[in-house]
Amino acid sequence: MSGYTSSLLDGIAGLLVGAGVGIFDPDGVIQDPDTGIFRGVMPDGPERAIALTAYPVEDTDLTDAITGVQFRIRAGRDPDAIDDLADAVFDALHNRRHYSCGSVTVVLSWRQSQAWIGQDARGRMELTSNFYFRTDRPGTYLID
Repeated sequence: MSGYTSSLLDGIAGLLVGAGVGIFDPDGVIQDPDTGIFRGVMPDGPERAIALTAYPVEDTDLTDAITGVQFRIRAGRDPDAIDDLADAVFDALHNRRHYSCGSVTVVLSWRQSQAWIGQDARGRMELTSNFYFRTDRPGTYLID
């Protein structure tokens, strides 16, 4: 059984696959020219990649929660390519309402911020895009 964060991130990766943004295959090797979607770690290849990392934004005593997800995006050396990849993530997730990511119910998701983070050691451009996911997150001591 997957926990909340794992289910949310795997579900987001599945949504991106369904939208044609990239390939998510945790047990496989993704080769160029495909865009790989990864959990946590940004591998050296392929050239085009998205790494997902979750972080808590707001937890209350209710089941409402906001979880942030950082999308670290790389798309080679072409500035249009990285902008287009970031736009594809935006199109798949921004202002999306009432859907499931694995076992997690998402009420609303939106892009909160985006910024260039420079070039990696191989001169490939990277940016970070941060999305917030308002979810229903049950817990042992929370009020339903």
